[in-house]
Amino acid sequence: MYHAMSRKIKSTAIISAFFCAISCTEKAEFDSPENLEDIRAVVVSEGQFGYGTSSLTSLSYKGDVEQDLFRRINNRPMGDVAQSMTRIGDLLYVPQNNSKKIEVMDCRTFESVETMRINEDVIPMYVCHLGGDSIAVTDQKQNSRLIIMDINHGQERDVVRRTVSLGGGNRSFQMNLAGEKLFVGADKMCVFDLSDLTNKGMRYIRTQSGETIQTVDFSKIVSDKNGMIWALAYKYIGLNTNGYLYCIDPATETAVMEIDLASISINTWTSSLDISADGKTVYFNSHRRVYSVDTDNPQIPTQPVISPVRSDGRTVYNMCVSGENTIFLCEVLYGSLSRSRIYEYDLSGNELREFRAGLFSHFIYFY
Repeated sequence: MYHAMSRKIKSTAIISAFFCAISCTEKAEFDSPENLEDIRAVVVSEGQFGYGTSSLTSLSYKGDVEQDLFRRINNRPMGDVAQSMTRIGDLLYVPQNNSKKIEVMDCRTFESVETMRINEDVIPMYVCHLGGDSIAVTDQKQNSRLIIMDINHGQERDVVRRTVSLGGGNRSFQMNLAGEKLFVGADKMCVFDLSDLTNKGMRYIRTQSGETIQTVDFSKIVSDKNGMIWALAYKYIGLNTNGYLYCIDPATETAVMEIDLASISINTWTSSLDISADGKTVYFNSHRRVYSVDTDNPQIPTQPVISPVRSDGRTVYNMCVSGENTIFLCEVLYGSLSRSRIYEYDLSGNELREFRAGLFSHFIYFY
């Protein structure tokens, strides 16, 4: 993500001091990774925009934390502004949105397999496996395209097979593969049949009144236990932004339910959505508060399930649900080079753990 506030930090001296502090304080503690066989989750951090300091932090089931895995194992920076992580087989795919590339690495050793460079004017965001040797990659750039890429690693090839226009002014973000359809979160949420991934084959998802749906930029699109699609969205109403939670029938490609979240402040950059492991409960965050919605009996939530009281000025940059149905919040401090803080809570709102990750942690992948 292009975090505008972080771009204001231009002092080379501050940045040098920060990384000196990391090397002086953490190399002794994390000289070499020792807990990779017991990984529970990996935190993806963007790093400082323009300085190539994106990073990976692992959390083991024992609670051990390993910092900056890719750089330490491969002896080079991972890239500039890491956006997300997707696992396909034994490989991890990490788009670096300001480097216009995807770093591919072994899921256990984090050793580099390939750097897939995209020689297009794009901002790669998220990866979805289409089956076989193809992936789709979304693009945050205005007038964006869906990028279809070849993952036959170790072979000479054009890594970009083709691009698919998503319509004028349409940026794209997270995806959901539901049966033989690919749903794409965007300024105008859209859907494709896998058999027809073309501009002509694209359809917009609409409300029952015929409006298109603008998804919250970095929020997931999830499927519930009944196969219905859930998306967090918003509309501009005058000078204000109003949030909505939509339930979409993948068969009709239409929103069958709209929950108005006017009473809850939804931020178009930092609000997130996820679903429980059993597909019964959708969770979303409004700043530091996390709310839940029962997919069988959806109601406008009135009380948060998590509402931590802190006054340190940090912002929740992502919220996600683990396989154990605990809630993780990634908190960052804009205008600062301090490490992100990751908090884990149970569903009663009790804090279970806190640990540090890299700069601007924005995505967590659970093993």
